[in-house]
Amino acid sequence: MAGVGLTRWLWPQLEPAYSLPLLPPLPWQQPASSKPTAAPLQVLSKGWQARNLGNPAALRYPACWQSLPRTPWDLARFDGRLYVGLGNAANDGPTANAGPVPVWAYALDQGRWLQEASLSEEEISRFVPHGQQLWITGADARGSWRWGNLYRRSSTGSLWWQERRLPRFIHAYDLAWHQGAMVVAGNVPDAVTSGPALERHGSALAVSRDGGSRWSVQRLAGRRATALLPLAGELFAVEALPGPGLKRWLQAGGRWQRFAAVHQLRPDGLWQARQDISAIDLLPGVPGAGQRFAWIERATPAQNQLAWIGSLGPWRDDPARRLAFIAKKGESGRIQVQPIPLRSGVQAMDLIANQAGWLLLTSEQRASQRWRSQITAVQASGQRINQTPRLSFEAELPAWSLASDGTTFWVGLGHPPFQPETTPGPCSAADQLSGSVVAISPASQPAEFE
Repeated sequence: MAGVGLTRWLWPQLEPAYSLPLLPPLPWQQPASSKPTAAPLQVLSKGWQARNLGNPAALRYPACWQSLPRTPWDLARFDGRLYVGLGNAANDGPTANAGPVPVWAYALDQGRWLQEASLSEEEISRFVPHGQQLWITGADARGSWRWGNLYRRSSTGSLWWQERRLPRFIHAYDLAWHQGAMVVAGNVPDAVTSGPALERHGSALAVSRDGGSRWSVQRLAGRRATALLPLAGELFAVEALPGPGLKRWLQAGGRWQRFAAVHQLRPDGLWQARQDISAIDLLPGVPGAGQRFAWIERATPAQNQLAWIGSLGPWRDDPARRLAFIAKKGESGRIQVQPIPLRSGVQAMDLIANQAGWLLLTSEQRASQRWRSQITAVQASGQRINQTPRLSFEAELPAWSLASDGTTFWVGLGHPPFQPETTPGPCSAADQLSGSVVAISPASQPAEFE
């Protein structure tokens, strides 16, 4: 027994970095194919038809009250398949740390869900396409904190590969490529060297110039580096923007004086704090910007500009909200940010690029268990932001995620934002819908498979 205990202690200290192929379940372990059923949507815009592709998340999280980990946090169309991200990386609540998580893909030519792998993560929150590869950032690794994870699949191969090579990363939130380098934003357990051991974690940015085999890591003063912002040939990284609670935490740890909301990657591979770019600059028009908590995510470039979603904590009489913004680089070299106008109560849920700009998915609660979701084409020209509604629908849950091939839209229904997690026991019909993936296509289009 002593030897087992010693091994458990030594392994996190000595575990080598590695690449590992992840085998899928055996063919007879895959779920049986089933015909798409009527979609759980109402009041769908005229000229469109919807089909329910099923709820693969329910195979991993079958209890109706597990609506939060069933939420499709992200959708990605790649290599003829539709991928869905599931799980729950939160440390609190009845479904806290809900890994390991399956990688589910809907084969569009077969009309069935297939499990391609199981990841040693608590959640899949982000798919990142890059050329002929699809990547997943390791949102919350279940193994030791010696290495963090990235996962990749190529269109020329059928297997997912675990790249366990990020030094000391607990969380990898975003991944980007810049001038031949791979860049990751996230969090490490040893961002600072003083203070209680459990309070030393914090933001980190990693850069690799050899395709992800070796990484250099720069530790920052903040708690989380949440997003990478590629803009006009430059790459910026943004921290979780402090509200009162996070500010007190940074002050208690002696970090507040060094904190910067934004950092810029220099040609030498190091990061420069951009103290001239504040939370107010990133969140124009937001009440309490610079004083309320904000988490920037889903940064999506298009047309030499960049759009992102800011998830905002409550501030005085302004409730928690998800808002969308568009940024460009001005003539003076400064980042200029504009909000995408949204009515009060409308939540910005997802952004994807299209040929002219972006498609923005929004959801608005109209009544208990009644949400109106809308897909809008967004273009920015000068100081003007043009919005053209494409379609809308109602459902018992909001649409969280969006994918499209230019003709068909796919949306994932999930747990309402900023609402408490369902507890074990009796639950509603709406809870059971969480995890449903719906295809929406023109009514004149054949309804078998896309």
